[in-house]
Formats: sequence, structure tokens, C-alpha cells
Amino acid sequence: MNRNLSKLLQSLAGAVVLSMASMSMAASYDYDFDADENERGGQPLNFGDLNVYGGKLNGADRPNPNVRSAYAYLDAGNKSGIGVCKGSVDNSAGGGAPSANKCFTKSGAYAGSDDNMQNKDVLGFVFDTEKEIANVGINGAHQDVAPKTQVLIWTNTQGFDLLTVIAGKITLGFKLTEMAIFGSMSDFYKTYMADNFRIGTTTANNLYIAGINEVPIPAAVWLFGSALLGLTGLRRRKVAV
Repeated sequence: MNRNLSKLLQSLAGAVVLSMASMSMAASYDYDFDADENERGGQPLNFGDLNVYGGKLNGADRPNPNVRSAYAYLDAGNKSGIGVCKGSVDNSAGGGAPSANKCFTKSGAYAGSDDNMQNKDVLGFVFDTEKEIANVGINGAHQDVAPKTQVLIWTNTQGFDLLTVIAGKITLGFKLTEMAIFGSMSDFYKTYMADNFRIGTTTANNLYIAGINEVPIPAAVWLFGSALLGLTGLRRRKVAV
């Protein structure tokens, strides 16, 4: 009876280990900005251990991006995510502003403010601790982004790079604590990047950041852990005998 129970528990443990291994190998968003949430904006937008800032590129007087000069905005709906509001977000969304979109600014009357990343827009992502990022999800204007779209990205460990979107994702695969993702560039900024960093710049427009994947724990880690548990169990049984 005890032996049968022991075998049953071992089988269950094996099933749990295999399921955990398969889950660890799955590529699911750890930060899903394309979820059906209420639209909201702020400086910053907080997602647990991640703060997201919206900003603008200000031209020749300030070539470096200022990720606190605009507002990050979480846009709900189909194929959406985080974009940039050019001005402060009005969370009341009243007075003639569409209730489904709070990315509007008051200047006497309501003036429309685009909620995706467009010309001179930039989003800054700041993690509390170092993360190993597998990829970043990219959406177009409420639709799939065009294949082979190139997006300019900066990280505190790799610097600037021009990366290609494949199947709606930008592949990273390295550790970072800060990241900036750019919309289309002004002519000044294109020249600045070419002269100072010798890389091209994106012309991509109407972008949303749909989500961020962390690198999953390899299945080998779970299997190694299960082996250690098994050895521990054998050692305890031997001592008991």
C-alpha cells in the first residue's frame, strides 16, 4: 500500500515537472499591454516593476530623447497597446471628448492628440531590476504591423540599434534595465543618428508597444531541480533504513 502510494506520488511529481518545463519554454507575454484594459495615461504608467514614460524628440536643440516630455498612454481595443499622448491626459474624457479615448488635451476646446507612436514620439521603459528580455511585441494602427518594419531601439546595455519586426515582434535576447523605442524620426534626427552612430533610422509610424517577453527559464533547470529532489529523497530513504 505504501509502495503504491509512493509510486503514485512520484508519477504526479513527474507530471508536474514536465508541465512546468513546457510552460517555461512557452513564449507568453510577461507584460501584456494589448489586453482589454481601460484606457489610461500618465507619467509614468506603472506595471508592477516596470515604469513606462512617454516623450518627444525635440530637434537640434536637444538631440537626446526626453522621455518625460509627453505622456505614456495605454490604448485599449484591437491590436493596440502603449503609445504616446502629446499633452497631459484628461481622465475625465468629458466635454465632447470621446469617452473611449482619454488621449485628449484641453486648449479651450478639446484638441485631438494621437495615442500611438508617430513622428518624434519615444517611449521609455525602466525596470526596477535587470531583466533578460526575449522580444518586444509591436502593433500598427490597430492592425498587424507591416512585415520587415524597422524600428529604432536603445537599451542601456546595447546602445542604439535598428531592428526588424518579424511576425509582430522585435527579437532582443539580452539583459537590460532601461529601454527606449522610437516612432518615425524628424529629418534632423535621421542625420544626427547617421553622423553619430552610423546607423539608419526608422520611418515606422502609428506604432503601439503590445507587450514585452522575458526570456523563459530553460526546461533543463526544472529537470535538474527534479533530479536533485529525487537524490534527496533517496538519501533520506537510505538514512531511514
